Amino acid sequence: MKLLVRWDMPEGSVHVYKQALVEVEKYDETGSVYIHVLPDDVVRVVVSNYDGWSSKHPIPPPKKPNKQLPPSP
Repeated sequence: MKLLVRWDMPEGSVHVYKQALVEVEKYDETGSVYIHVLPDDVVRVVVSNYDGWSSKHPIPPPKKPNKQLPPSP
């Protein structure tokens, strides 16, 4: 099954509308539909019974980069 996904990525006060025809990833059970818009306009659509922050969700949350603090003066 495919879905037409449309989203807005504003640049300042200008709306930039984008869209993509996306295949819904295979699922074994009914559940909630989650749409993930990733960098470079990659879109993934999954069906899951687990919330987006759950470790059992099909798409793991992004990892926070290790930021090094600047040296103290």
